[in-house]
Amino acid sequence: MKLLHIGLGFIGSRVIDKLESAGHKVDVFDLSFGQDLRDREQVIKMIAGGRYDGVILMAAIADLNVFEKDPLLGMDVNISGLINVADACSKTGTKLYFISTCCVYGNTKDLPSDENSLVEPSEVYAAAKYAGEWIIKGYHRSYDLPYAILRLATVYGPTMRPALAPAVFINQIKKGQPITVHGAGKQTRTLTYIDDLVDGIVAAVYSPVVNETINISSEEERSVNELVKIICSAMEQPDWPIEHINDRKGQTTREKINASKAKKLLHWQAKVSLEQGIKKTLQWMSENNLTIIS
Repeated sequence: MKLLHIGLGFIGSRVIDKLESAGHKVDVFDLSFGQDLRDREQVIKMIAGGRYDGVILMAAIADLNVFEKDPLLGMDVNISGLINVADACSKTGTKLYFISTCCVYGNTKDLPSDENSLVEPSEVYAAAKYAGEWIIKGYHRSYDLPYAILRLATVYGPTMRPALAPAVFINQIKKGQPITVHGAGKQTRTLTYIDDLVDGIVAAVYSPVVNETINISSEEERSVNELVKIICSAMEQPDWPIEHINDRKGQTTREKINASKAKKLLHWQAKVSLEQGIKKTLQWMSENNLTIIS
């Protein structure tokens, strides 16, 4: 296969490595190469000239703090950029793999949430991703754009962004600081280890399944308090001090994901438990002599 991967970073770099190691040709479009998906001409030239079997759109502003501080920039990148890619793919008949998020479910009462559940985004980043999904479906209905929408769970593991909760908690212990938890810490997430998530994305790329939305997620619902306890135990600091601070505005209180569609269509399911994943992450830090995740 010949593929175009838009965006590098924590997840994208691993997806590219896995595809290339399997013998596939993967071109990369990324800001680090002076390429901006908001530049319509750049996007059209790249996709039209590449004759790709598929385009994986990973690039986005995904840090909630960054998005909330500058929502106009976030919308420009995550929606305007998406429109450029969808339009170029529709003109060439190229399948678009859009990386969305399980955050779109927000505070839905449909739990566990499957792909047909009521969607209730609780913050602007998730709302933008959901808008992106409908833009793609619109291009499919009007211009026959082939697509796969992949709703990813919150991911963690080696080289994760330092803004992610597992990294924040690990770093706070490493720095000798109290762990800070938003609200009561009862909010839940289906944290998914990076290797599992990458395997799910690659399974979707290999699959002939088209014009579907699929959750790529663990089904292991764990609270923030449980995450803190697991990290403290793995770092042999069971009595580490914890400070509860004001809850985030737009906080999703419960995330419980049904990934049975991925099992059925992609023959994929997450394998690494949260306890195992945290241990793997700490082992990676030790092997690379890292004092903090940066």
